Amino acid sequence: MGTFIVALFFIPNFRMFERGENNSFTIYLYGEDVGVVTEEKHADELLRRARKALASRSNTLVMLEPMEYTVKGEEAVFRRNDTDKEVIRSMTEVMQNHTRKSRRIAYTMKVRGLTVNMATAEDIRELLTRTIEKYDPDNTYEVVMEKNADRDLNVLTASIRKKSMEEEDTPALGGAAVFLTDADSAIAEAYDLGFEDYTLGLQDMGLSQTIEVVEASVSADELMSIDEAFALLTEEQATMQTYEVQAGDTLSAISLKLNIPMETIVSMNSEYMDSVNSTIHAGQTLVITVPEPELAVEWVNREHYSETYEADVQYVDNDEWFTTQQQILQQPQAGYRELIADIHYSNDEEVSRNIIKQDVLMEAVPKIIERGTKIPPTFIWPLSGGRISSYFGRRRAPKAGASTYHKGLDIATPTGSAVYASSGGVVSSAGWQGGYGYAVVIRHPDGHSTRYAHLSKILVSVGQSVSQGQTIAKSGSTGVSTGPHLHFEVIENGAQVDPLGFLR
Repeated sequence: MGTFIVALFFIPNFRMFERGENNSFTIYLYGEDVGVVTEEKHADELLRRARKALASRSNTLVMLEPMEYTVKGEEAVFRRNDTDKEVIRSMTEVMQNHTRKSRRIAYTMKVRGLTVNMATAEDIRELLTRTIEKYDPDNTYEVVMEKNADRDLNVLTASIRKKSMEEEDTPALGGAAVFLTDADSAIAEAYDLGFEDYTLGLQDMGLSQTIEVVEASVSADELMSIDEAFALLTEEQATMQTYEVQAGDTLSAISLKLNIPMETIVSMNSEYMDSVNSTIHAGQTLVITVPEPELAVEWVNREHYSETYEADVQYVDNDEWFTTQQQILQQPQAGYRELIADIHYSNDEEVSRNIIKQDVLMEAVPKIIERGTKIPPTFIWPLSGGRISSYFGRRRAPKAGASTYHKGLDIATPTGSAVYASSGGVVSSAGWQGGYGYAVVIRHPDGHSTRYAHLSKILVSVGQSVSQGQTIAKSGSTGVSTGPHLHFEVIENGAQVDPLGFLR
């Protein structure tokens, strides 16, 4: 036994127990046990050495999460303590797992929904320069980065300006504005400028939005190269927009115009479209997805070209006609002209053009249309309530003698229900009309007529003027009828048409 006790004095990292004092200290780093030492102050020294070892592994600043470091002492009879090397290794491994990514000062630019981080402001200037190079082959514009004096923070504003302002765009005008509108073209004519007197090509350039650049602290892996940032800003992103249907539009025409498949348009508007054969009407708003880049270059190019053109349609108003009536008085014929125009682009898409000068070589002949100005009458539901029991069009005959092609609407309603004039007009027929039973026909000012059939009682007479909504009869089941209802027709040019196209 004595030999064993003596031997303990020569075993490394063991300390004899002394009652009344802590002789073993466990070190906790971020909640993890990283080793046991014999003295608390020695734990502090080992932590300092571990931090130095971690820093030596990286050539950039190493930042740790807020330090969580505790040392817990206890009395121990026999307990093995860890070597300095073991504790330092454990500490280094734990701190490595709680290291914040190294950060550095960078320059951040936001473009709509995208954030671009670059190492220097010069990198951002070069990135923007690359975006305009495609539209500035002669390298006449440059990107400038200027400090924004109105901001408290160190904010730079990027803009595009012409490298030299010495040249004048239209010398004969003494430095006139670059952008001449159609009205300003008269000024150019007053100076008697020829086509050869205009400077063609790029006239102006800018970005689609204000670009601000701020200093920021970012991690190294958040930095982008110029190539990466250029690809991100210029690749097309899906952007939700709307399109208002114009008169004469069809779904296929809209598809070609917007370069979007018809099926895609239908799927984006499924609440009121179920197939490519769905009906659309003027004024309807369609939701569409248009691919476009996050950053757009706005530029103006002055061009000299010749083209055929159409004259504006001319209208002759006729106060005796309804707005639904019109006729062509003169067919159009295209003209031919030579011109100079400022064409406004957003990236590669033309936005608008302003004609600066034109020489008409062959005058266009306008289309002339005579059109009515009177508002046509409206048509209302001819009953208070009721439900449609038979629609306009082909059907199975409900009883012998009934038609298999229904020429109106059947509206089920109890006998004696008030029947209203769907629109104002003059009664042209009132009485028994064969299979219609008792019926009333009203002729309306726009040339349409309406028929109300299977009546139980007629309250108007031929030649009488009636107003819209006036009670003209009582419903019933006279003539060829299977039960109480109102048969309602709309007659156009002597033929029955679907009433649902008129009712509101």
